[in-house]
This record gives sequence, structure tokens and C-alpha cells, in this order.
Amino acid sequence: MARSPNPAIDFECLGFTLHHSPAARMRRPHRHNEIEMTVLNRGRVTYLFGGGHAVIPAGALCVRWAAIPHQCVAAEGAGEQYSLKVPLPWFLQWQLPKAFVAALMHGRMFLDEEPDPGCADWAMFDRWRDLLQVKAADHERIVLLEAEARLRRMALRAGVSVHQPAVDAGRGEELGSWALGRFDRMLHYIATHYMDDIVIDDIARCVSLHPRSAMRLFRQSCGMTIWECLILQRVWHAQRLLATSDMKIRQVATASGFNSPGRFYVAFRRVVGTLPADYRRSIRSR
Repeated sequence: MARSPNPAIDFECLGFTLHHSPAARMRRPHRHNEIEMTVLNRGRVTYLFGGGHAVIPAGALCVRWAAIPHQCVAAEGAGEQYSLKVPLPWFLQWQLPKAFVAALMHGRMFLDEEPDPGCADWAMFDRWRDLLQVKAADHERIVLLEAEARLRRMALRAGVSVHQPAVDAGRGEELGSWALGRFDRMLHYIATHYMDDIVIDDIARCVSLHPRSAMRLFRQSCGMTIWECLILQRVWHAQRLLATSDMKIRQVATASGFNSPGRFYVAFRRVVGTLPADYRRSIRSR
């Protein structure tokens, strides 16, 4: 399991797991290298994800690539939630529609609700929990096949049932200053410019703050520094390129916003716990 030394955001490889727990606010952002499918039985939760807020109501299946830092910042009348984590290599092997996969890899969060009450996602997760209580390969295979089928249905309805956060593929339309507070606007600026050669002064300027004031506000808001957040955005972008393209590692570094291969290697190993080439081999050999 790889972890970041950053005390605010841990990076973990959790593998194929199903969690059932009360819905609650998270004390700090979290990230792990799996596709995550979640559902809530009542109320709603609000997530900070990819530089914007996403409200997830009860009954809606939420799907995201969890390598993107995310944090539950509000749980209103929320009860319990399920979370199924599917390793990225397994997900890619399903060969789902390319546009759907590309959207997830580029930082989109999908929401979808089954129109037939008899196919409620909460009941599906209940069945998965019962199956996985018995450690058997056949049971895991059933859950994976049903998860794949559910995502295929989601992809078919994506034209009308997709939540698209403010940021997509590291680029996005600028949000009006009225829509977000200063911390959120700094997150959005990072998420939409992390591939550019930006510095802390640029991020502070976008919210009309002195750099020191911006750094203090940012750390008080999420427990990490502006620079740590910027590096994380660049590293998860590099992970996507390493997993989904044949670009050379030097090209991946440049495309992810690193101005030198050396700095890329240091940052990648610090966050992921392995070198880029080793990460690519591990993704493709599973």
C-alpha cells in the first residue's frame, strides 16, 4: 500500500473491497487508485472533488476515479452508504465505451439512478455485501460482472444522467467569483491550470490575496499546502497517462506540468511510493 507523506491527503491502493458505513464528513481529503462506486440510502452528501462541489442524493449511484482527491464536507440527513472499489486495471479491462472511460480518467464524476424501483442500487449493494462475506472467487466474479453491467447501463444513459463538475480534463470554463469562496476558487484554479507553469503568486492573484494570506487560508481550509495540492493534481494526471497511453515517461512528465524529469520522478515516488515505470508495469501486469 502506497501512502503520501503529506499529512493531509493519504494515497492508498485499497484493491477490490466493499465498505458499508455511516455517511459522515471527512476530516481531510482522501485519494486511492481505484474506481469507486457509492450509494447512499437516505439524505444527501456533498463532496469536494476536482476543484468543485458535487451534491450526491440518496438512491443515486456515484462513480468516480478516486485517485482524484475527494472529501465529504457535508452529510445532511444522511444514513448509511456503500462503497465498492474496483482496481483501475480491472476496470480498464472491461472495455467500457471509450467516451465514458475517458470522462472518468479526466476527472468527471457520474451520477445515475435506476428508473425501475425494482433495480434499486441500494438493494444491489446489499446483495454484493452478502456475496462477499464468503471469500470465494465465484462470488467476487458475480459482483464484478454485475458492477460492469451496471456501469454499462450508466454509460448508455450518460447523456441525461451525468454530473459534470466544474473541472474536466484539467481544463474547464472559468467559474464566476460569485459561485465559490476563495478557497474553492483556488482549488478550481489549480485544477484548471496545473499543467501550466504556475506558481503560488498566480494562485493567490486569482482570489486577490497576498501569497502568504492565500497559503494560510488554504492550509486552514484543507490541512495541506497549495504546493502539495498542485503536485497531487499533476501526479494523478501522470498516473492516468501512464495507465492509459503509450507516451514516454519524459512526455508524461511534461504533459502533467512538470518542467523537469527529475522533479517528476521525485514527486511521483513521494506520492505513489514507486517510480513511474514500475507503476506502469504494475498496472498493465495485473
